[in-house]
Amino acid sequence: MPLEVQMKAIEYMAAMQAPQAGDALADESYAKSIALQLQPVGRTEVASGGRRIDIQTEKGCTATVPREAVAHHTSASSLSTLLTHGVLVVRCWDRALQCLQSTREADDVLCTRR
Repeated sequence: MPLEVQMKAIEYMAAMQAPQAGDALADESYAKSIALQLQPVGRTEVASGGRRIDIQTEKGCTATVPREAVAHHTSASSLSTLLTHGVLVVRCWDRALQCLQSTREADDVLCTRR
């Protein structure tokens, strides 16, 4: 991938995770409870003080994994529920790919090669 494209992807990933005016404060204990519920999908970790939940998958990461994992494995009714608790991004990753799912917008997913 050209350097310019890589830099734009990095900038976009940082912007997805950056709090904006009006975002809820990060509730790290809530993020940790969601991460525990996501463990059937893969190894989980809470990052950025509760702003991001990471899922390391054995079965492979795709653009739909973060949203589907939240919908099928957690008590959160939607990505917007996570947003109300200050979680801004759910990220899955495997050996080849990482995908960041914004909780602000369900169609906002960025996947990059690792």
